Amino acid sequence: MLDQCSELACTLSLTFNVNKCHCIAIGKLCKTIISPMILSGKSVEWCSSIKYLGIHIVSHKTLKFDVNPLKRAFYAACNSIFMHGSAIDDIALLTLQETYSLSVLMYAVPVISLTNRQIDEINVCWNNVIRRIFGYNKWESVKAVLFGLGRFNVKHLIMYRQSKLYRRMYFSTVSFIHNLFYVFMLHSSDCLLRTVFCTGSDTFNFIWSKFDMYVNM
Repeated sequence: MLDQCSELACTLSLTFNVNKCHCIAIGKLCKTIISPMILSGKSVEWCSSIKYLGIHIVSHKTLKFDVNPLKRAFYAACNSIFMHGSAIDDIALLTLQETYSLSVLMYAVPVISLTNRQIDEINVCWNNVIRRIFGYNKWESVKAVLFGLGRFNVKHLIMYRQSKLYRRMYFSTVSFIHNLFYVFMLHSSDCLLRTVFCTGSDTFNFIWSKFDMYVNM
């Protein structure tokens, strides 16, 4: 297949940049030593992890994602805002963190499969920011703060953004996306997805309205 790609590229006067190409093994034989892949006469490096569209994929028995780079980028964004935002009030500082830092932490999260442990790690990151803004100690819970401010914690934010994605796919006028959604639903283990769509669109609209009302309070 790689030879055919090379031949077609030559026909189209295109050249593959092998230095930007990587191979990664996912599945039961992920630890097996595999012969080098040759593309345009050059070897393509095998890697234990790759970055694709900002998402870090790890070589594992199942499809696994690495959230540590997201956490590092998130803390870097947070510290930058804290450094230059010491003179503003708490709510304005929270708004800045939600706008510029939380978006970094939540990048692509609704469309990738994370373990419960990874979701907890992301949740801890955001809770640490809330604690710093409002002067809480590390061992103190911020659930009451989030509830009082009308904010979701990270776990519910993920659910909200997933439901938003599912809604757009479900009501899409593009037949390919609409059909892709149903195929995904049939093979998905996502309890939220199955609960909502197996009970009909009326239930989905009701749950979505509750989500939307709470977010816009």
